[in-house]
Amino acid sequence: MSACAVASMSALAEKHPGGESLSSQQIADSRNLTKPLVAKVLTVLSQAGFVTGTRGPGGGYRLARDPAEITVLEVVALFEGHKETSACPFGPGWCGVGDPCPLHHILADISENAAATLRGVSFAAFVGHGKGEL
Repeated sequence: MSACAVASMSALAEKHPGGESLSSQQIADSRNLTKPLVAKVLTVLSQAGFVTGTRGPGGGYRLARDPAEITVLEVVALFEGHKETSACPFGPGWCGVGDPCPLHHILADISENAAATLRGVSFAAFVGHGKGEL
């Protein structure tokens, strides 16, 4: 669901400069996603304060904050929560009990590098990026 959330947020960021709202159907169509999944994700994003929604004709969703203030990591973390820094290839119960597995430090570094990268990317990267109409 985090990929759908990032896709939905990026669609809204594309329209941010003009303050245009998008329906869940427009977002779904623009990102080749299903409307029910987008609607579910938008509900969570709304509850977390990332988007605001307006019902009725002319309604839709828009970003609740400036896209430069929202990192991709924040949105991913909302849907994935805190995860283990690495998935031990020896299975559960190996790392953390005695010596770590041979890949533990490598996998932990990869995980931290990915988080640092996503922390450094805001949704401002998508502003005005869309091509054509949604």
